[in-house]
Amino acid sequence: MSEAAPAVRAPRERGSTRARFTIAALGAGLLAAMLLPHAPAGLGFVVVAVALAGAAALGGRPARPLRSALLGGLALALAASAAVRDAGWVVGVELVAAVALGSLAMSAPRTWRGSILGAVAAPLRMPSGARLVAAGAVRALPRGSRGQAFALGRGLLLTGVLLTIFGALFATGDRAFAQIAGDVLPDEVPLGDLPLRLLVLGLVVSLAGGLAQAAAIADEPARGPLLRLGRGEWLLALGALNSLFALFVAVQIAVLFGGDDYVRDSAGLTYAEYARSGFAQLVVVAGLTLAVVAGALRWARTESVGQARLLRALLSALCLLTLVVLASALHRLGLYEQAYGFTRARLAVHGLLLFGGALFGLVVVALATDRRGWLARATVLLAAGAALLFWVSDPDRRIAAHNVERYEATGRIDTDYLARLSADAVPALMALPARLREPAVARQRARLAGEPDGLAGANAARSRARDALDLP
Repeated sequence: MSEAAPAVRAPRERGSTRARFTIAALGAGLLAAMLLPHAPAGLGFVVVAVALAGAAALGGRPARPLRSALLGGLALALAASAAVRDAGWVVGVELVAAVALGSLAMSAPRTWRGSILGAVAAPLRMPSGARLVAAGAVRALPRGSRGQAFALGRGLLLTGVLLTIFGALFATGDRAFAQIAGDVLPDEVPLGDLPLRLLVLGLVVSLAGGLAQAAAIADEPARGPLLRLGRGEWLLALGALNSLFALFVAVQIAVLFGGDDYVRDSAGLTYAEYARSGFAQLVVVAGLTLAVVAGALRWARTESVGQARLLRALLSALCLLTLVVLASALHRLGLYEQAYGFTRARLAVHGLLLFGGALFGLVVVALATDRRGWLARATVLLAAGAALLFWVSDPDRRIAAHNVERYEATGRIDTDYLARLSADAVPALMALPARLREPAVARQRARLAGEPDGLAGANAARSRARDALDLP
């Protein structure tokens, strides 16, 4: 009898887990509906992120708890940017990355094939996530009352839709009726933004369901490639590509040591114009090289240990040459920044180039050791670390500080662009002379002098900016 007890209790335990998950998901949605609408990015986003993490953890049991805890902690660290940074472009990137990393935390896959991509895409399946939460809510009801609950829910929904539509039409069509409706309804009822709050509630609840679903994504077995390239084919292609890269690298070295005179004589451009021309193409080259390496490892046929070593040697050489190409692109970007200053786009590409260099370093190590099983996990951790470092580095402040230093050295500055930066940049802009400082911070001064952020919008960057501007 004692051995049969767990089998009897198991359905109850599963039902209890579903109920807890449903309550947690609805709680996260209600928190988001109360905190997020009309509030600037701040502490509210962090609170909702923690609530989402708790709901997802109740909704699914990851197969690798330690790995999931590490990735989940990194995801929350990315979400914390909303309470520390004011730049919307930074916070937006970090929140998207936090959702993707949180989904990976739930699945904790080992391989790239299908599992990682499926885990990242899991939060996007919001309809199925909403159904998962709804199913948990239904199961939590007593069996005899489920039909009545469905009928009551449909009736309330239909009633709300009809009264909202016709009530709004009557109120806008007759002032006397609008006055009576205003007197009857309490002021605390937020009818004006109720649709927005309901939308936020639904999105966050669905997101909780999507994150919980990621735990069910398993590693897919590797499939054999449909195409195989013989030794002669891949040797010819990779040998020619390495030769082309080597030629390009030789030209880059000549430019690096030749300086401005060499560029003007050979290309007819100034150093700054040369830096700008072809920069995007070099970034594309790096991305395509990763695709070439992945394709060669999958489709190239090796029939001996010597051929396998030759393939890895050619791919390693290609990666090392690509690192030089990335260094050239980074050098060009640095020249362009010296000539024209920092912008958000230039700083973002700067970070992408450094990330690309680190990623190629990982690939070279994997090729040299002939062990690639760890590469997927290392890439995820590298991306998470890069995203964390991105917001910690305070991009808008760095942009402002660099441009202030450039002004002190050259006397050139674009205050119109600096005025469009976020509150993160204000402390650095205060170092400008008064005639330049005021145009640069006027927009943030007017914005921060308005209504206080409140608890949900509490933000360290805006607090520092108010102190720097001597605002209450």
